[in-house]
Amino acid sequence: MKILAGLIRRQLQLEANDFGHCAVYEKELQRVWPITEENRKAKIAEFGKKHGFQLIYYKQGLCAIFVEDSTGHDIRTR
Repeated sequence: MKILAGLIRRQLQLEANDFGHCAVYEKELQRVWPITEENRKAKIAEFGKKHGFQLIYYKQGLCAIFVEDSTGHDIRTR
């Protein structure tokens, strides 16, 4: 999980614009959370929270999108 967190953090740093985000696609998500895992979205969101990210979008079978959680506010309300 540390590797995944590092990859997300690096991508967010590279996307230094107002809409900086990082999409993690299903192939990578399945390495940590099998698609059949119960409460998968909640576990992915908790992972993000622990590593300083906010999960702003999740679609099973497609991707999870994270943004940096430096303010504690939902990015969609800006």
